[in-house]
Amino acid sequence: MREIRPCIDFLITQKCNYRCSYCSQSKKFSQNIDEADDKTVDAFLKFLKTLDKCFEITISGGEPLCHPRFYEVIKEIKRQDLKLTVISNFSYPVENYKKIADIMGENLIELFVSYHDTQATDFEKFKNKAAEFNAYKNPKVKFTVASVLTDDNVEKLKNLSCFLNDIGVNFCIQHMRIKNSYVKYTDSAAKFLAENAKPEPGRIMNTFGKMCSAGEKFLLIYENGDAYRCYSSRFNKAHSLGNIKDKGFKLFDSPVPCLNKTCTCPKPIRHNMLDLKQSNLPLAMLLSIKNTVFLPHLVLKNFNVIKAKFKQGELFKK
Repeated sequence: MREIRPCIDFLITQKCNYRCSYCSQSKKFSQNIDEADDKTVDAFLKFLKTLDKCFEITISGGEPLCHPRFYEVIKEIKRQDLKLTVISNFSYPVENYKKIADIMGENLIELFVSYHDTQATDFEKFKNKAAEFNAYKNPKVKFTVASVLTDDNVEKLKNLSCFLNDIGVNFCIQHMRIKNSYVKYTDSAAKFLAENAKPEPGRIMNTFGKMCSAGEKFLLIYENGDAYRCYSSRFNKAHSLGNIKDKGFKLFDSPVPCLNKTCTCPKPIRHNMLDLKQSNLPLAMLLSIKNTVFLPHLVLKNFNVIKAKFKQGELFKK
C-alpha cells in the first residue's frame, strides 16, 4: 500500500534578488516582478483552514522572503498545525532563517537553500552561515543546500560538498536546464554529476496514462492564485483547478491519469502519488484532446513564460 504524503506548493512571489543566467525559471529574463497580492494571500490563508493536518506546505518563489507577508503566512501554517518546507536562495541574514525555525519549531520539515557562486561571491561567508544555521536548528529539521552545476564551478562545489558533509548538511547537485532541456557538461563536470546525483526517476519512465493523485493530494498555486495539478500542468487545461480566489476552485475527488510522456514534476513521485501499476489510457486520450482545443488560449496566456525561456536559451548560448 502506497503511503501518499499530501502537499501544497505556494509560489508566493516571482520576485528574486538574484540574477542567475542559468535560472530554470527564467526570472531574470521574464522581468516578472509579480507577487501574491493581499486577496491571494488571504485566500490562501483561508484555504489552509480547510486542509487535513497531514498536508505539508512548501513556500517558494522567486525568493519567498522577499514577500512582505511571508512570516505572517508561515505563522498561520504553524497555527493550523501543518508542516512546512521553505525554499530560499539563502541570501538573507542568518537571523531570518533562525526566525523561521523559531516560529515553526518541529513543524518545520526542511529548509532547502541554494548556493549560486555568481551571486553569493563570498564563499567562506556562505559556508559559515550554513554552519551557523545548522547548529541552531532543531536536529529533526532537514537542512539541504543545493547548487546548479556549471563547467566553471566544479572545483568550488567539490569543496562545498566536502564541507557540508563534514558538518552533517545535505548537499544536492542540480543538473542545469535551459528551456527545459539538460545541458551537456565537460568531462570533469559530467563525472562529478554522475558520482553525486541520481537522474530524476520521472524522466526515464513513460508516465502517460498512469494514475496519479496530483490534483487530489497535491496542487501548485502561483502568485496570482491560479492553481494547477502539478508543475507540468500550465499548458494542460484538464489539469487546472481554477483560482483559489474564485468559487470554482476545488481539488480533484480522485486520481487522474498523467498527461505527460515523462513526469517533469518532482512532487508526485517523491510523495508516492504516481501509481505505475494503474492506468487509464482512454481517459488520458480524451483529456489530451481537451487540452489541444484549449492550447492556443493557454499559449497566449503564458506567452511571457515561453518568450522568457527562449531568451534564456539564446542568451546562454552567447
